[in-house]
Amino acid sequence: FVKLALASGSPVVPVFCFGVEGSYGYWIPRGEFASRVGRTIGFLPMLFWGRFGVPFGIPYPRRITVAVGSPIEFPQLGEDKMTDAAISEYHALFLGEMEALYERHKANAGYGDRRLRII
Repeated sequence: FVKLALASGSPVVPVFCFGVEGSYGYWIPRGEFASRVGRTIGFLPMLFWGRFGVPFGIPYPRRITVAVGSPIEFPQLGEDKMTDAAISEYHALFLGEMEALYERHKANAGYGDRRLRII
């Protein structure tokens, strides 16, 4: 998304949703077979379900708080200036804004004791 924003000069708006955990039940397959399938297709398939056990259905009722940050202006870069360093720089800027957004709103959303881990 950073490369697309830099190519078009579009702003990126950081948004964080608190309280989405528990909105769906899920099952992740384990074992050697599941690992082989995951490596072959590039992701580990999982099943998830919502209310009334409906797959991909209505989520369980949860209080969700959505925090919306200020737009981050990205310059429009041509192909000659679209380097890995430029992409990394603006990605780091976005991640910094996401962390700041989380820190500003975590207490009001009931996440005061939690740390944000971006992996």
